[in-house]
Amino acid sequence: MADNDLAVGRIVEYLSRTPYWKDILIVVTEDDAQNGVDHVDAHRSVLMLISPWVKRDYVSHVHYSFGSLFKTFWNVLDLPYLNQYDASATDLSDFFTSTPDYKPYNAIEVDPRVFNPQKALDPFDEQFDWKSLNESPEMDNEEDMLRESKEEDQYRLENREKEK
Repeated sequence: MADNDLAVGRIVEYLSRTPYWKDILIVVTEDDAQNGVDHVDAHRSVLMLISPWVKRDYVSHVHYSFGSLFKTFWNVLDLPYLNQYDASATDLSDFFTSTPDYKPYNAIEVDPRVFNPQKALDPFDEQFDWKSLNESPEMDNEEDMLRESKEEDQYRLENREKEK
């Protein structure tokens, strides 16, 4: 997680120094918890909004759904809702402020006790686990991806129905 947080921080730092920053809304979420459920409820997921128009250091306590994201997008873009779920969802308006803060974002340095990005870039480190690397799946190997995905034949609905 630490390397993902660092990557997001660096992207936000870069974007906050562009001319587009005044109009940007960055939404960070998961589309599916994928067995990463938290200790409170399996339906909960990460949601971060990043923009000069978003309140800083703010935590909302309003219940949102995935439809809330879309409702907010349609509201920001002044587009009509696509369906009843978008229309009836709670929008994310309590995150926004009418007074933007255009101050650029500075990514926080990584605590090397948690994640050392330099070590992650250095496969010649004497502690590098070559065995693990050699045993890992080949990058972008379609057969590996299909084998490890939910798209295996045994999971396909049409194949399960054939067995009946």
